[in-house]
Parts: sequence; structure tokens; C-alpha cells
Amino acid sequence: MAIVKQVESKELHTLVTFKIGNYETLNSSQVLLLGDFNDWQINESSSEMKKDGDSFTKSLKLKNGKKYEFRYLSNDTGWFNDNEADDYVPSPYAGIHNSVVDLSSIPSKTQKKDDLKKIEGIGPKIASILSENGLETFEKLSKATVATLEGILKEAGNRYTRHKPHTWPEQSKLAFDGKWKELKEWQKTLKGGK
Repeated sequence: MAIVKQVESKELHTLVTFKIGNYETLNSSQVLLLGDFNDWQINESSSEMKKDGDSFTKSLKLKNGKKYEFRYLSNDTGWFNDNEADDYVPSPYAGIHNSVVDLSSIPSKTQKKDDLKKIEGIGPKIASILSENGLETFEKLSKATVATLEGILKEAGNRYTRHKPHTWPEQSKLAFDGKWKELKEWQKTLKGGK
């Protein structure tokens, strides 16, 4: 299996090619690619993979700045995942995981990034880590839970776990709403975001 990403020149989309070999589908005559990008709907034009020699392929133009969940469905072996996916996440069905193709770190020109360093407690490195996790705007950061932020920091390494993101969503909400004066006054009372 392979997932090949080719960023389009306008940087709004990435051409993602999904490829699986015959050996992964036994004697299948048809393999479908289903996921967030086609609302998990079976439709020949949007979901059927093309038989290409000893493999099946499907290329899709996907919008940058997002993560997409997907799985393959073979008429012979049933549902299966891509063993070279960027990640795997639990599906709504117990014990089943979906494959993920991650385009969240590829910025789209239409996607405005905010200067997260304006939030007390966030420096350049943490701003970069948050952006890599899809939290590149004040709006997105304002909607994140403290538990999510703590998880991101923990995954980034021990040196980041000492940072306390408890006020980051509220600070970001003020920034997103343009309440800069109120935010500045509050930040005078904060130390390292606490």
C-alpha cells in the first residue's frame, strides 16, 4: 500500500493517490475507497478504485489543512485499513479504527493563520506545535479543551508538559472576538498563561 501526496501549485489542494496491491485484496475484482471525502457513500465515480496492472489506485484532490478518515472495501475481503496511513483513529464502531491521511500541516492559502504568540504562555515553538495539530487560528484554539491542549503538549515531549494551557482557550476567544484591550488587561495578571 502507498499514499502519495502531490501539493498543487496553488496550494489549496493536494493530489493524494491511494494505491494497494493485488496481494492485499486476494482475488478482488472491485475495491472501493470510502471516507470523509465522499461521505462514506458508495458511488462508482467517487469511490471505486481503478485496476492498474497488479494494483488498485485512486487519486483525489483533497483540500489542505485537514485530516481525512478513510478505509478500503473489497468485494472479496471486506473492510481493511491502509498499513501506510498517517495515523489511525477509533471509528464510531467498537473495536474498529479508521485510517487517516493528514493534510493538516499543509497550509492552504485561503487558510489564515493567527499569531498564537499573542496568547500569554505561548512562544514560537508551542505556536508551531499547535499549528501542526490543526490549531493555527484563535478561533480553533478557543474551541479546544484544556485536556486536548495538555495531550498535545505531552505528545510533544516532557519539556512542554510544564506549560499550563488552562487560560489559552479563553484568551483566544477574546483575541478572536477582537477584544484586545480586555485581553491585554487580563494578560497583565497572568504569568506563563496561568
